[in-house]
Amino acid sequence: MMGIDSKADKTKCFFYFHNASSRQWLSRITILLFSACLLLTDCKKKDPENPYSELKSSNTSVTQTIDSLPEGSFGWLHQKIFKPTCANSGCHDGTFEPDFRTISSSYNSLVNQPVISNSPDSSFQYRVVPGNVNSSWLHERMNVFVDNTSGIMPLSLEPNSDWPTKSAYYIQKVNDWIAGGAKDMFGNPAPPAGVNAPPVVYGLAVFPHNNTTDPYLRDPNPTFGIGEILVPSALVDVYILPFDDNAFLTGFNSVKLKVGSNYTGFSNLPEVNCTLLTTPISTLDFGNSTNTFYYKATIDLSGIPSGSSRFLRCYVDDGVQTNITEVPNDNSAFFWYLLFALKIQ
Repeated sequence: MMGIDSKADKTKCFFYFHNASSRQWLSRITILLFSACLLLTDCKKKDPENPYSELKSSNTSVTQTIDSLPEGSFGWLHQKIFKPTCANSGCHDGTFEPDFRTISSSYNSLVNQPVISNSPDSSFQYRVVPGNVNSSWLHERMNVFVDNTSGIMPLSLEPNSDWPTKSAYYIQKVNDWIAGGAKDMFGNPAPPAGVNAPPVVYGLAVFPHNNTTDPYLRDPNPTFGIGEILVPSALVDVYILPFDDNAFLTGFNSVKLKVGSNYTGFSNLPEVNCTLLTTPISTLDFGNSTNTFYYKATIDLSGIPSGSSRFLRCYVDDGVQTNITEVPNDNSAFFWYLLFALKIQ
């Protein structure tokens, strides 16, 4: 339960009643009942509305899991630390921020996000300050017992948690990530506080055309760190999960795909428009969390020889960035090209 602004951290309320004469008895009962109601709700300030409330969370895999994300990347931190240790029931499971259910909600409720329940001297401004470990509230809560808080995080663990044996290693990985600039899942640097971040794509799923129950799986025996998605030489439906800090889920000007036979050289390839679905589907994102996919494109792989690979790139317009955001792009590590790759069977 890696709480940072947890319920136990909120200021408690108390009530004091003056003595009253017997003629004021009815008034005292009214006040007492009102006070009891406030105490039952813990008298806390109302948390800000959770922008990730539409997200779903599940530990049940409906497709092959991705368990080989690059060590130390934010996706890896979410998969190894934030989701299993912090997003357990009653903790950061969407009830309050930070929301550790998915990679997107974790990153966007941590980096340059204001602290709500602060230290007694209010010395922390943001939960994660890119490049500055000691100024990050996340680091403080994981290492120091701060007065007027619930204690060092995590407060509780799942029975099978590996936190007791790996906590020092995990904390160091979190520190390294912060010190390295708190980069997003794809290694892009965090923007300065208050500056709109470019969109990120947190999920890609491929299904048979007009079928949303049997997703294609990744190669279980990859040559490199992650398998390509195994697909037939036929029509397939590709579902995309873009995310932006201001255009949540459905607020993009456009989402498009390009399909190439090589992982580079996409500039002159034709675009395929993604349709905004009125009835989205729920499937696993890159962090193995069940998420809601609103964008779909149908691509024709007919006639492509078995054993060939096709690489996908997403182009997302949030209406704010000067340039359309390309995921992955020519500066991405090879792992990310494979994450968006298809292999014809």
